[in-house]
This record gives sequence, structure tokens and C-alpha cells, in this order.
Amino acid sequence: MQKILTIAVLLCALTWAGEPTDLDSLFRGKEYRPELNSSLRDTSKVNDAAVAKNASKGKASDGYYMLQFEAVADFDAAQRRRAQIAASTGFAIQVVFDAPFYKLRGGGWTTKKAADDKARELSAYNINAFVVKIR
Repeated sequence: MQKILTIAVLLCALTWAGEPTDLDSLFRGKEYRPELNSSLRDTSKVNDAAVAKNASKGKASDGYYMLQFEAVADFDAAQRRRAQIAASTGFAIQVVFDAPFYKLRGGGWTTKKAADDKARELSAYNINAFVVKIR
């Protein structure tokens, strides 16, 4: 019984070891490069579309406002906080580098009043944010 179990474990190990991994491809000179959707790289199109959609409704736009949640000096800490804030607010959080800080921003409104209302609503859930004018 013990020999059968040993042979089964050995066969499983050989089967698993036979499949190439990303690390194997790096050693063979093939660098792993994930292909990103262009929408993941460029967020300006999304913001412009939101501004155009709201402007077409006939509301007066006085700029473009976002909520800034934090400013962090460490990139890794900014990425961790981005994930936490996105999970708690439901916003797609952008990390904007403005030396020496990584600023965590989310949302998008065409009026300061709407952005202030959302910041006030989030403060009821102990999520601190303030309104910044982007353009």
C-alpha cells in the first residue's frame, strides 16, 4: 500500500513539474507581459464622457470635481489603501502622483455642490474625503 501511495505521489509531482510556468518562461528569455485593455491605461476618456453626459442634460457645469481620500508617500501603501477605499465606497479609485505624495481620488461630478453632498454622505460612514477641482 505504501509503495502505491509513493508511486502515485511521484506521478503527480512529475505531471505538475512537466507544465511550464511563468517563471520557466522568464528563464527561457520570454518575459511575461500581460496585455492590458486600453481603457485600463487611460482614464481621461471615461472622465470626459461623464462630463459630456452630464453637460448634455442641461445642467450648468462649473468644472470637474473629484473626492480626494488620502495622500500617501509610499506607493505600496497607496495601492493597499486604494483597494480598501474602493471596496468601502464602490468608486474606481485613481492613484495620482503629485510629488512627493500619491493622492487617492475617486468619483466625478460637474458641480461642487454634488461633490460636497457625496463627501458629506460618506462622512456618515466614517470615510473622510474632501472635494478637489480637477479642471
